[in-house]
Amino acid sequence: MASAAQDFGTVISRPALRPIKRIAGIVGVCLLLAGCATQRGDAIISNDDQQTRDVMSQAIDLVTTRYIDPVGREQIVVNALDGLSTIDPNIRIGMTPDEIILGYNGKTVRNLPLPSTGTEEQDTLLWTELALKGVGIYRVYSPDLRHADALSVQSALVSGSIRNLDRYSRYEGPNQAETARTRRDGYIGVGVRLIGGDGYPVIKKVHDDSPAAKAGLNIGDQLISVNGVNLYNRTATYASDLLHGEEGTRVTIEINGADSQIITPVEIMRERVINRTVFAEIRENVLIARIASFNSATAQSLGNEILKADLFPGGLRGVILDLRGNRGGLLQQGVEVADLFIAGGPIANTRSRVMAARHIFKADTEDLTRGAPLVVLIDGRTASSAELVAAALQDRNRAVLIGSTSFGKGSVQAINDLANKGTLTFTWSRMTAPSGYTFDRIGLFPSICTTAAGLDPNDQIKSALAHREDMVMTMTKWRNLDYQNEQARRDLRNVCPARQTSDETDIDVALELIKNLPGYKDLAQLPYQEIADTFATH
Repeated sequence: MASAAQDFGTVISRPALRPIKRIAGIVGVCLLLAGCATQRGDAIISNDDQQTRDVMSQAIDLVTTRYIDPVGREQIVVNALDGLSTIDPNIRIGMTPDEIILGYNGKTVRNLPLPSTGTEEQDTLLWTELALKGVGIYRVYSPDLRHADALSVQSALVSGSIRNLDRYSRYEGPNQAETARTRRDGYIGVGVRLIGGDGYPVIKKVHDDSPAAKAGLNIGDQLISVNGVNLYNRTATYASDLLHGEEGTRVTIEINGADSQIITPVEIMRERVINRTVFAEIRENVLIARIASFNSATAQSLGNEILKADLFPGGLRGVILDLRGNRGGLLQQGVEVADLFIAGGPIANTRSRVMAARHIFKADTEDLTRGAPLVVLIDGRTASSAELVAAALQDRNRAVLIGSTSFGKGSVQAINDLANKGTLTFTWSRMTAPSGYTFDRIGLFPSICTTAAGLDPNDQIKSALAHREDMVMTMTKWRNLDYQNEQARRDLRNVCPARQTSDETDIDVALELIKNLPGYKDLAQLPYQEIADTFATH
């Protein structure tokens, strides 16, 4: 294969036209591709091929060695090449036991022999080169592919390679990946969002507790300059890039306040700015904490809110953890949130064919709330790490769940950085609750189901207590579900149908339950044997 430094408009090798090699099984494939054709030159190689090669090699190696279910390299490469059809729909891929069949515009253009099996490292190299050869050949025939930039080709290949995996596996290009990293881990800057356009950029949002908030910046302020660079008619992205920098460094800006004619210089120290995920209030000495998602600061933020609530006159009477609408986030943060309320023992397990994905999570010896009554609100959008928190607290008899059946995402995704600064995310393990059941595809069942309309909070609680044995029976079936039985799964979920919108009466029910301490204890103490430390041997 020619050097990757060659221009993509150059044909590296172009032998004379020759008939297609006929082998057993090829006739059926040719018919599928609407006829066979003569073959053309080997490939067109572009100057971006080395990065594409690196990205494709990573994708093949990661999926074959770390995806939760075994996947063959040949299937990954066939799917990757088929992914090029998103750039040019004339591209079609076929396969026999011995060859990959490249089709274009209804005709077969090349048969590529499958490589012989070797070591894993050799296999990855051989299959990567086969994929790149396929890309090069298609560039001969496809103007759309010849004119596609490197990132578009890489996106088509990697997205194609994982298209037959589960629905949570995905590829994100460099820009999307950077946005996701910022959402998880924050960024170094001053903590403002800007609107650009005509005139000077305007502050659209000031992050809570950010350097900008501490410096007194407000929504509507105009940003005149950053470190002496005038920002008139500059884009928001340009201005934001100037505000970013190394943590602990200072940046000098000029601000024209929204209600002022004066331009004021302000010096701000750059810090890591992480989106707020915990939103708390106190009602009747009960902490109501809504967690929107789980990023790298979630557990610390919730811990701080618990400590502050405990300082209120009269102390902390209870906690309502609102996980409705929470789609999840960082697994470790979910574990740490559950750990805030559990004094020792198991929190969750992750199971996988991949050793690095197997984890046993246990709580430390301190319950930050010292056993205060705890209610968790869930709905049909509560998923992933949020479900892990609710499952652990319910299984350990530490909380009462109120709301509706949750989403049912008990799988864990690994996020892998690629050579092009994009990310490849795929499922590599499944979560289990302390009692050993997995909530994947079934979700969590609340002790108080609030999907029925027309009941006031006290009546909801009385109804739950009156039907406690029915609830226990449902939960027992829940934990012993045969996951091959789709009808049984649907029937169980329909006992308390997943609700997609939040109902504020859930909070009222939770507050009343915390006041009704005997009722709370009765619903919190499920008839399951306390999980011992031997859970680690599961």
